[in-house]
Amino acid sequence: MSFFIKVGSRYEEARLSGVSHFLEHLHFKGSKNYPTAKKLSETIDAIGGEFNANTGKEHTQYFIRAAYEHLPLVFDVLTDMLQHPLFDLREIEREKGVIIEEINMYKDNPQVHIESLFEEGLWPDCALGADIAGKVETIRAMKRSDILAYREKYYQPSNMIIAVAGNFKQEQVVKLAEDFWQKLPFKKTNGPKAVIEPKKGSRLRIENKPTEQAHMIVGFKAYPYRHRNNYPLRVLSSILGGGMSSRLFIRVRERMGLAYYVGTSFNNYLDAGNFIVQAGLKISSAEKALEVILEELRKVKDNGITNGELKKSKEYLKGKIALALEDPQDKLEWYLGQEAFLARIRTIKQTFEAIDRVTLEQVKNVARDLIRNDRLNLALIGPFPDSKKFEKRLRL
Repeated sequence: MSFFIKVGSRYEEARLSGVSHFLEHLHFKGSKNYPTAKKLSETIDAIGGEFNANTGKEHTQYFIRAAYEHLPLVFDVLTDMLQHPLFDLREIEREKGVIIEEINMYKDNPQVHIESLFEEGLWPDCALGADIAGKVETIRAMKRSDILAYREKYYQPSNMIIAVAGNFKQEQVVKLAEDFWQKLPFKKTNGPKAVIEPKKGSRLRIENKPTEQAHMIVGFKAYPYRHRNNYPLRVLSSILGGGMSSRLFIRVRERMGLAYYVGTSFNNYLDAGNFIVQAGLKISSAEKALEVILEELRKVKDNGITNGELKKSKEYLKGKIALALEDPQDKLEWYLGQEAFLARIRTIKQTFEAIDRVTLEQVKNVARDLIRNDRLNLALIGPFPDSKKFEKRLRL
């Protein structure tokens, strides 16, 4: 069971950077019926459940996974956490130290931090480009009144989704939702501010630090959630870096031995998106790897893909979806994401049909639309004091 709130870090003012993530932590610190973090965790441990949450740029999610007979308890715990949190001032001040150490932990993990660095370069002038966890200085300065005001603004039933997957009776869930949530006021909330496209500036972000491995993202601005080109982009992404037989994996890792990992992915947001190639590289091979990655991107842009690649990619994508949806939690995420951001729900069959409809020409058009110098950005973490050698190579 998931309680999903449509608010995340891109909704924040600069002075409250990190408040969405901070608020997520604080909901685990005690509520009316479960007054301490220990009591909350003991309650779920006592039924062998899994209890967690996550914050993104456009959402915050709280979930419990447990045996089906415990659904009323699971619902009660999540409801009490979100309706009656205590927000004890001592807990807030104590948790600031935890958040700051989490920020430090992610910065010390370049494989994770590289994506934040890349998106900071894509959207440097708005909250969409800011790190989800916030900044040390904003966390330290945050007041209880700021946190409560932010929560009051966005943690409204009109802005929440309750999602359940697995073995359950729908009538029971509906009754629980009505009993606990229907009487609350239905206040409307505002969406985030529109993404601000940066003025012309540097397309390169390098974090010069001593590491044993270089981490790189080469990427492009792409599409928002509802864009019709997202299915051709899925196909393009899988051909370039979606598996161990993809173009980039074979060329960069298998044939040239430049990287331990290399792959592609894409992120959608409400009004923006990106498409990235990410790699963990030998430090001495970073320049060569950039050259090879850009070469493969030029090839697919200029020459397109083959019928064989198109067919294999479609089956790869459908197979990955089918395997993932064997897990009730992945199935929940599948439908929940569509309900939250697409304003319609496609069944698995409809999704497979949409993938099958993708044509060679559509993939070629998407490659030409995205893989352009004016969309190209690079983020790099490693011992690289001289950025000019990378900047010179950063062109298609």
